Amino acid sequence: MTVPTEHLYGNVIRQDIVKCNSALKIYLQTIQEHKGDEAELNEISASVRTKLSQLRGLIANLKTLAKEEDNLESRKFLLEDIVEQESALQQTHSLLRNALFRAQLAITERQKNELFSYQSVQSDKEGHQLRHRMSTELALKQSSQLTNDLLNATRMIQDNTEKSTKTLDKLVESSETLTATREELKGLGSVISQARKLLSKYGRRENTDKLLIFLGFVFFAACCLVVIRNRLNIF
Repeated sequence: MTVPTEHLYGNVIRQDIVKCNSALKIYLQTIQEHKGDEAELNEISASVRTKLSQLRGLIANLKTLAKEEDNLESRKFLLEDIVEQESALQQTHSLLRNALFRAQLAITERQKNELFSYQSVQSDKEGHQLRHRMSTELALKQSSQLTNDLLNATRMIQDNTEKSTKTLDKLVESSETLTATREELKGLGSVISQARKLLSKYGRRENTDKLLIFLGFVFFAACCLVVIRNRLNIF
């Protein structure tokens, strides 16, 4: 039996989603074990954003496939799968955000320690405090920007999840309405069938009545002819 094209396409999308999730888990472990500098962390962060964008695109493709699905059961299954994938994406996104934040703090702490070590050799205490404050403010600013970006993405995912849930509820309600209508049509069909049988029965009875009337009329006419003939013979 040939598998429908949309089902094959859906399986390909799911396989790509699994690959993206695996890659994100590897990135998460890499970030958690990161011991490099800020430039390396920024490269990893850029790769994470690219992979998250790819994963959102795949989920969007699943949504498009669900909208084009005519079978209600298949559409319901796709929408449930979309909700699960978006929930998993949100969880992964949160873990990556926290890991990046902790890695950034670790880099800042290392930079601060290096700066302290460097400043121990210097005699200018004011210069040391200024550089320390600038390094800390820069790290906090970058961390704040990254957190805001991740929060915005999280809100978008939550909005999409709510929309998918509402769509699923509407589909379930429509399915129940169609089922009730189908049952009503079945009952109406049974009534029509019974009415057709009654009409057919009354039609046969009408034909029988006509035949009996005709035979009675023939009998009456024959009796009249016999009476008339007998009278004529008498005279």
